[in-house]
Amino acid sequence: MPIAFKERLWTVIVLCLFIHIASVNGQSMQYAGSDEFTIAVLPDTQYYTAESRGASNDMFKAQTQWIHENAKKEKIAYVIHLGDITDHGETYPKEWENAAEAIYQLEIPQAGYPYGIPYGLAVGNHDQTKSQFPLSGKTDHYNHYFGVDHFRDKPWYGGHYLENNDSHYDLFEAGGQKFIVIYFEYDSYDENIEPLNQWASELLEKYDDHEAILVSHSIIHLNTTPGTNEKGFPKFMKQGQRIFDELKNFPNVRLLLSGHVGDNGEAYRQDGYAGNVIKSILTDYQSRENGGHGLMRLMKFSSSKDLIHCTTFSPYTGEVESDADSDFTIPWKHHTTVSRTMDFDNDQLTDIVHFDNGKWTIGSNSRKLSLGEQRDVPVPADYNGDGKLEAAVFRPSTGEFILESGRSISLGMEGDIPVCGDYDGDGFADLAVYRPSNFTWYFETLDSVKFGRKDVIPVPADYDGDGKIDLGFFRISDGMWQTALGNIPLQLSQPQGDIPLPGDYDGDGKAEMAQYRPSTGEWFIGFDPPIKFGQQGDIPVPGNYSRGGKLQPAVYRNGKIHLMNGQEVPFTAPSNAQLVNIRIVIHHYFETLLNQKD
Repeated sequence: MPIAFKERLWTVIVLCLFIHIASVNGQSMQYAGSDEFTIAVLPDTQYYTAESRGASNDMFKAQTQWIHENAKKEKIAYVIHLGDITDHGETYPKEWENAAEAIYQLEIPQAGYPYGIPYGLAVGNHDQTKSQFPLSGKTDHYNHYFGVDHFRDKPWYGGHYLENNDSHYDLFEAGGQKFIVIYFEYDSYDENIEPLNQWASELLEKYDDHEAILVSHSIIHLNTTPGTNEKGFPKFMKQGQRIFDELKNFPNVRLLLSGHVGDNGEAYRQDGYAGNVIKSILTDYQSRENGGHGLMRLMKFSSSKDLIHCTTFSPYTGEVESDADSDFTIPWKHHTTVSRTMDFDNDQLTDIVHFDNGKWTIGSNSRKLSLGEQRDVPVPADYNGDGKLEAAVFRPSTGEFILESGRSISLGMEGDIPVCGDYDGDGFADLAVYRPSNFTWYFETLDSVKFGRKDVIPVPADYDGDGKIDLGFFRISDGMWQTALGNIPLQLSQPQGDIPLPGDYDGDGKAEMAQYRPSTGEWFIGFDPPIKFGQQGDIPVPGNYSRGGKLQPAVYRNGKIHLMNGQEVPFTAPSNAQLVNIRIVIHHYFETLLNQKD
């Protein structure tokens, strides 16, 4: 046998062996190796496959054809269908033939995708025969075209629940991350929710090193009841609430995706639990003209920037939706509530910011911005929910906030302390002030709260990791901490002029009570032993000076920021400018001490 032929034969054998190993059920496979990758999301296609209400299956085929043709360019690692694949379930087999004709385009092998593009589909209420209890409805056609036998040899296929593929899970890798996607069959009556959630719990425990995406046809809907919430905060549907309640304790659960609600086809909410912020995203365009015009969504992930950028467009019509509900960016794992401090450009790093009579200088590229005037107090925060800070000022003389977006809101008065932050957990910072004269917190859209006492500094922070800022205060006279959570307060003996600096210093998604002692240069973080870092005259400026979601002790000294590892943070300081990184609480601290002396 010629040597060249032997070499080619061995190459083929090794390649076949690799393919066999990669094809074993439950084994994740790498389809996108770069830092950035994309998950494509297909919302309800029921009118496309039914070819009703002015829609046609060409819209569905245009979606999957676009995904196939742009997979490499867009680094598409996985495709999720949110359910209601068809309109009439078992009644019209032709609808399932249409669905298969569209979806199977994803399975065509191409460079980088030897088995096609990995995908999974949720079972919606329209994919079953109608019955009082949805899980009792038949799904024979779904399982004929998209059942266990069809996916058994797909390398991304993980397995299924009970005897069919109505609920199942997939595994894949992208951007250096392992993922598990768990699909829950539509169930609005709690017919089998406890065993189904138990199955999902076992998977999440088994694959605890995988980022988890939970998919069900119905998770959230947009709350439009008058007077309930001025921001229209989305509410959980019944099944969505049960899924969230049962599975929120798994730290790898990051995303809940759903469709179903076409009247309000786009919605987003976030909920924190134990330091993990879980994002629920609704995508559904069936109620739009012609059944949705082929609109779909791309979720572009960046591991290094820790961001998810969602875009919405139609490959069929070429239209692109650019409104705030259709094109938006959200943090992936770390959030401005605790883990992103003074980050103006979404790179997870604290920017050095100066304010000089309304002139802002932001970050290492010295971005210039004009907002405010001499006596204004800079109060940057994430006011639009995109994971980065926007410039804003509080004007005590007129009792108003002025935002970079151009908004001007009357709130507060002379003597108030601005304490802006996300107090309701919707991802948007709320305008707020604390009034020392009556110990009351005032908010733009929330009810006022009386919580405080004499000679205290407000120290709001997310102390329990639920994604919401909690009220808190630090008493100067004796170093007493107290929060509105009713937890046991931290109090160190002999505070000696300590400065309170709450934040997430250990990366667990919760703010620790922390204080800096200027007299000794010590940092007291929670109940841990003190850290010696600092000298007489230093001003503490903790921040995210390296990626990873942890706050690092740092001090400002002689025009430079010094880190514990000996490094310095480079920046150019405008003359006579205020360093915004020095927290308002520190300024107020010294003002309070001066008032006490007077």
